[in-house]
Amino acid sequence: MNVKRWRVPGVVAAIAGGSLILSGCSGGGGGALGEGGGDGSSLVVITNESPWLGAYEAAIKVYEEESGVSVDLRTVPYDEVRTQILNDVQSGSHAYDVYQLDEPWMPEFFENEWVVPFTDIDPSYKEDPAINSYGNFTHWDAEKRISSESGEAMSIPLNGNIQILSYRTDVYDELGAEPPTTWAEAIQIGKEAQEQGLANYGYTLRTQGSKGGGTQVTYDFLAIMYSYGANWFKDEGTDWTPNLSSPEGIKAATTLRELAKLGPSATATIGQAQVIGAMQAGETAQVQAVAAAAPNFLDEANSNVVENVGFAPLPGGDAGPAAASGVWALTVPAGLTDERSQAALDFITWMGSKEAQVAFTEAGGIPTRDDILESVDVSDGELAYLNAIQEALPNVNKHVRYTFGAKMAPITEKYLAQIAAGSISPEEGVKAIDEELTPIIEEAGYPMGGGK
Repeated sequence: MNVKRWRVPGVVAAIAGGSLILSGCSGGGGGALGEGGGDGSSLVVITNESPWLGAYEAAIKVYEEESGVSVDLRTVPYDEVRTQILNDVQSGSHAYDVYQLDEPWMPEFFENEWVVPFTDIDPSYKEDPAINSYGNFTHWDAEKRISSESGEAMSIPLNGNIQILSYRTDVYDELGAEPPTTWAEAIQIGKEAQEQGLANYGYTLRTQGSKGGGTQVTYDFLAIMYSYGANWFKDEGTDWTPNLSSPEGIKAATTLRELAKLGPSATATIGQAQVIGAMQAGETAQVQAVAAAAPNFLDEANSNVVENVGFAPLPGGDAGPAAASGVWALTVPAGLTDERSQAALDFITWMGSKEAQVAFTEAGGIPTRDDILESVDVSDGELAYLNAIQEALPNVNKHVRYTFGAKMAPITEKYLAQIAAGSISPEEGVKAIDEELTPIIEEAGYPMGGGK
């Protein structure tokens, strides 16, 4: 079927999405669209430039046609999303009817009550059991300060993004290689591909640090970290002592550096667009990218590897394969009128429905439900990456999902980017992360050393 694809900046035509900030909007009764808004007949929804933007737009079009509600989708660069939402919270302008939160930001918004529980809007609200949990992604336990099944329903996942391995099948065939199950195998394949002149780069992943409170290199590191049995803290829930400098953490950081050495030398410039572009251009043998990037590799108009790309779960370390969720949350801002809140919840609930997720998946999005694959009309190539996702789901771990995530991310981004670049050793980098996280944990009031 013909679907709209998002074009990656720097590779093909860039999105011209601006960051329009509304001014002069009143509080809860003023309406999201100025005069005539605020009655539930129209919504203003913020989103980010992403590989799955076209799929989101396709699903929204179906919603508009069926509901009669117009949706003004405001698209801004990833690094601007949190800033714009925080500006909306702090100003009380209520410019948006729906907030889209990246995983690392969710606990901060939940704990500060900047978004509202769904049952506060509709006491009869029940979550659809077919929606994947992603580690209790949708619920927040205010007492325990963690995502928990015992908590209140606060969000619905917009996309089922996790990372998978995308690789050039022609390079693998030339080397007689199979999809790697360990990082050591992936590194060896990458080295051989470069040595034999089959690709400029042996492996490409995000090594750029985010400057807007988000996570780039941190997110790509998570799968490596979990695969070695490492974690940021000694025992979440009882002992929050930073612990990335453990032997397992050092192994993970060392692997990050070894993988980065196989990619472009200017590591500080390699973000998601550059990773996707390297595979589209056929410059790299393997990439570690979110599953939502896969349709770009199958885009005949802009990809050189359409007939030579395969998909598999990410390799693993000593503790086996792992992946990290990279799911955006749709939430309802606090302080809206009852009409706007209900309209926002109606939209969010619909986006989690099977109908919406079929439309989203067929347009290149990554489903959040476990009852989608048998219902979608997709190509063999698309089915290949959807199957890779299904295979990887049992090994998915959570993103950086803490109340202090916004303060944690700049630290991990800084030092992991330096480790990837080779400007600091893995041992020094993880030690620095532990040291700088410690006062943040203390300030947030989490117990360390096993104390209560």
